[in-house]
Amino acid sequence: MISQRNNSTESSDDAGRPFRLPLFLHIYISLLAVSLITGALIWLSSNFIMQNYIAYECDNRINNAVNSCQSFAEAFRNSLTAESGDEEQIRTNLLNSIVSSSDISNEASIVLFEDDVSGNGFNVLWPTASYSVSSRNRAEKYLNTIIENMVHDKTISSSDTRSTLVDNSLVYYKFINVEYSSYQGEDVSEYDQYYLLVYIDTSSYYNFTTAINVAIFRAIIVAVLASTIISIIIAFPLFFSTRKLSKFASRVGKGDFTPVKGHIMSSELSKLGDSMNRMASKLEQSDIEQKTFFQNASHELRTPLMSIQGYAEGIKYDIFNESEKNNAVDVIISETTRLTKLVENLLSISKMDMSKSGNYTVKKTIINVQEISEDIIARIRGNFLFDGKELVTDIRAEDSYICANENDILRMLENIFSNCNRYARKQVDFTVSKLNKETIRFVISDDGPGIDENVLPTVFDRFAKGSDGKHGIGLALALAIAEEHGGTITAGNKSEGGASFTIDLPVIKPKKQLSQRNNED
Repeated sequence: MISQRNNSTESSDDAGRPFRLPLFLHIYISLLAVSLITGALIWLSSNFIMQNYIAYECDNRINNAVNSCQSFAEAFRNSLTAESGDEEQIRTNLLNSIVSSSDISNEASIVLFEDDVSGNGFNVLWPTASYSVSSRNRAEKYLNTIIENMVHDKTISSSDTRSTLVDNSLVYYKFINVEYSSYQGEDVSEYDQYYLLVYIDTSSYYNFTTAINVAIFRAIIVAVLASTIISIIIAFPLFFSTRKLSKFASRVGKGDFTPVKGHIMSSELSKLGDSMNRMASKLEQSDIEQKTFFQNASHELRTPLMSIQGYAEGIKYDIFNESEKNNAVDVIISETTRLTKLVENLLSISKMDMSKSGNYTVKKTIINVQEISEDIIARIRGNFLFDGKELVTDIRAEDSYICANENDILRMLENIFSNCNRYARKQVDFTVSKLNKETIRFVISDDGPGIDENVLPTVFDRFAKGSDGKHGIGLALALAIAEEHGGTITAGNKSEGGASFTIDLPVIKPKKQLSQRNNED
C-alpha cells in the first residue's frame, strides 16, 4: 500500500509538472537560431550590397557610354550642312559614322532609332538586320518595351538614367537626342529626329546574385545539419551527467549517501558533483550522529525511568519497609531531577543545532560580565558547600559586556562547574578576565585527577563520558553554546594536576550594539 501510494504521488507530481524542453532541444534551438540569423543577415547584406553595386556599376557604365556618344552626336551635328544630301543620305552617313566611329564606348549596348514625323512611330536604324538579326530583334524588343513604359512622356528625356523591367530583367537606360538642322536658302526643312538609346541588361549581374543566394541557402542547410550534429555531441554528455546527478540526488533523498562516481562533463557539473558528494558525506555523518544521538538519548532516558518505575512499583506493592520507602522516594526524586536536567540539556542542544542550521534564532541581549559571573557563583555556591568543597573566585571584568542569551551562558558555566565539582578533591578555581580588548576569558579548573589522555580528544563529543560521568551531554552543550555566541571552549590538564576549561567570548561595546539593534528593529 505504501509503494502504491508513493507511485500515485509521483504520477500526480509528473502530471502536474509543466512541460520543459529537453537539454538537447535547448542547445539545438540555440545553434539553429544562430545559424538562421547569421544566414539571414548574410543574405540580406549580400543582396543589399549587390543591388547597390549593380545600380552604381550600371549608372557608371551608362554615363561613360553617354559621354562618348555625346561627343559623337556633337560631331555629327556639326558636320551636317545644307549640302549634306537628302534624308536617306543623312541616315546613311549617320550609320556609317557609327560603324566607323572610335569614340563610341563599349561600356553599354547602343540602339540608334528615329522618330518618324510622318507618324509611323520609331524605326530602329542600328543594329541593322544585315549586321545582326538577333541584335536587331533584341534592340527592337528593348526599345519597344522602354517606349511603352514612357508613353506618358511627351518627349524622350536624356537628363537621367532610368530603369525598367524587360522580360523580368532589370534594364538601366538613357537617351541621347541627335539633333540637326538642314538649310535651303532661308527656309528650314523639318527632318526626322534621331536618338541613341544606351542601355545595360542586368540579367548577368542578377544571375550572379542568384548563384550567391543559392550558395548562401546551401550553406544555411549545411549549418542546420551541423547544428543538429553539434547539439547532439554537446547535449548527450551533459544529459548523461545531469541525469547521473539527478539520480544521485534522488538516492540521497531516500537515505543512500553513496557518492557519485565516474566522469562528469563540464567543470561546472563536475564541481556540482563534488559539492553533492561533500553534501552526501555530511548528511551521512549527520544521519549517523542523529541515530547515535537518539540511541544514546534513549539509553540515558531509559536508565532513570527504569529506576523510577522500579521504586514506584515497590512502593505501590509495599515491597519496602518504612525506612526503605524513604530511600526509594529519595531515589525517585534524584532520578527525576537527573532526568529533568537531561531533558533540559537535550532541548538546549537541539535548539543550538537548529540555530546553527538557520532554523532558529537565539535571542540575545547585552549582558554585564561582572554581573553574570556573580549570578553563576550565587547559583552554584550551595552545591560546593553541600559537598564540602571550596570555590575560589577571581573576577576582573569591570565594564565588560557580551551580547548573549543569559540563560544559555549560565547553563554553559553551570555544566562546567558541575563537571569540575564532581572530580575535584577540595577546590575549584574560577577566574574571569579580559584577554584583550575584544575577548573575555572564563577559566574553570579543579584539583582532581585531570582528564584521561584517551578521553581528552572526545571530551566535548555528545554522550562521551569519563569514569564518573553522568549522561555525557553537559560538555557537548557547553561547546554548542560557546560556538553559538561566537566563542571557543577548550579543555586540558594543569601541570600541577586537575582539569581546566577555558572559554573565550567576544566583548562588545554597549552603545555600538544598542545602535545596531535599534537599526535592525
